Amino acid sequence: MLPREATKGTNKVCVLCLLCLLVASCRNQSQTGLTVAAQITPRPPRVGRSTITLLVTDATGALVPGSRIKLEGNMSHAGMTPVFAEAAEFEPGRYRANIDLPMAGDWIVSVHLTLADGTKVERQFDIKGVAPA
Repeated sequence: MLPREATKGTNKVCVLCLLCLLVASCRNQSQTGLTVAAQITPRPPRVGRSTITLLVTDATGALVPGSRIKLEGNMSHAGMTPVFAEAAEFEPGRYRANIDLPMAGDWIVSVHLTLADGTKVERQFDIKGVAPA
């Protein structure tokens, strides 16, 4: 059995670890409340240049301004080179990007957000049935 003095340091370390876990879990909860709604034009989507408009809201439905957003488009099957685009904020919480879809089929778009406070968030959406040009 350890002397009482030896357990004081161990208790402090345990409390510190629990505090770190609490802070980390709070941060993850704030990220899970973030919603990214995407709209693509033209409708229906076609091979070539498309415009993606994103609406970013928090858990309360409030718009989230000041984010940096990068998009990565991948075909739903292996073997196709990804396409990339950056979205620009045109109104608070509303972002727009032009992306070139070089092949017909189904696409998965990963949204890489960096919020104004530096928090990084990942979301994704599908673009189904991109038609030939």
